[in-house]
Amino acid sequence: MNGAKILKISIGVIVAIFIINQLISSLYMPIRTENAVFYTANDGFKITGHIIRNETYVTSNDDGVLHFVTEDGSRVAKNGVVANIYGSADASITVSQIDVLKDQIADIEDILSYNDIEAADLGLINSKISNSLGDFIFQNSGGNFENAETLSKALLSANNRKQVALGVATGLSERLASLKKALQGLTSTLPKTKGSILAKESGYFVSKTDGYEKAFPIDDLNKITEEFLSSVKPQEKEKNVIGKIVSDYEWYIAAVLPLNDSLKYKEGQELKLVTSIKSSPNLLVTVKQINISEENENAVIIFACNDMNSELATIRTAGMTVVNKEYSGLRVSKKALRVVDSQKGVYVQTGMQIHFVPVEIIYRQDDYILCEKKNENGNFLKLYDKVVVKGKNLYDGKIVG
Repeated sequence: MNGAKILKISIGVIVAIFIINQLISSLYMPIRTENAVFYTANDGFKITGHIIRNETYVTSNDDGVLHFVTEDGSRVAKNGVVANIYGSADASITVSQIDVLKDQIADIEDILSYNDIEAADLGLINSKISNSLGDFIFQNSGGNFENAETLSKALLSANNRKQVALGVATGLSERLASLKKALQGLTSTLPKTKGSILAKESGYFVSKTDGYEKAFPIDDLNKITEEFLSSVKPQEKEKNVIGKIVSDYEWYIAAVLPLNDSLKYKEGQELKLVTSIKSSPNLLVTVKQINISEENENAVIIFACNDMNSELATIRTAGMTVVNKEYSGLRVSKKALRVVDSQKGVYVQTGMQIHFVPVEIIYRQDDYILCEKKNENGNFLKLYDKVVVKGKNLYDGKIVG
């Protein structure tokens, strides 16, 4: 009996030692690595950019219900229809339903045009599904929901085409006939418009206004000083304003910077701004002018830009970096940098062995360094190398488990 107990205790001890050993092995890592990745860093200074645009109010004095034909943030031509005026809200709802039906009909008709099974290229269709899905995930995961509806429709359409090509989709013809009948019924009950609101200028239509549309003297940029930017306030707009047209021609970004920094730039100089704007992370600009105030040590630099989109048409301020120089190379943690025999480099793990690789640093920050990327073969740091960022007693040729 005692022998059996001793055996059980011994087995328990052995199992416990094994479990502890496995836990230690899984938790203790003699080294830690990170992959070397290609990265572009910007050497410049940060600014808060004030957006100055040529903006024209869109107004309406009619008592009817507005149904916007031009979507918020989309382009409109000069004298193009921004909105139609109806006598009731029901009419506007009917127009919206008609637009939805037209889109559905067009989509099904497009799908049915791919009804030749033998001629269908399934590889091409699968590729389109994959690309549509990738675009949808990429845009939404990045917080850019502006085109979510369009991308989802493209994905659904590509998938339906595959179903038709495989001969497994049924009922589309019946669905098309039903939609056309519904469209005909709604169209017959739609009353005539009371009028239309036209765009006085071409550009981007934006339904929201912030009161700064007329606050900046766009025709006299000399007035935009540091004092002006610190005191500018939104102006009260008329009650009949229903939106604005933002010109898609030259617009401006004004920012305050130290006087000594302003002396580094000159009018007409082309630069790049790295921004916090999702749709325009990089903006190519030209220095329009520099307004120096005699009363303080700062100046206002005004950049001119010709790029415009729906997001740029709506924001008023944004964080930006004026790029003086760009550096591109392999990024590794600053903790990975070692000095061996007076030579700077990093340790790279290949299989179960580590070896020392010399590097040439082209740019550094507090937490990382950029190393020159060599195109030739040899003992150089390469893309996706496993760089050791933590480890003790490292040496060239060391075996690690």
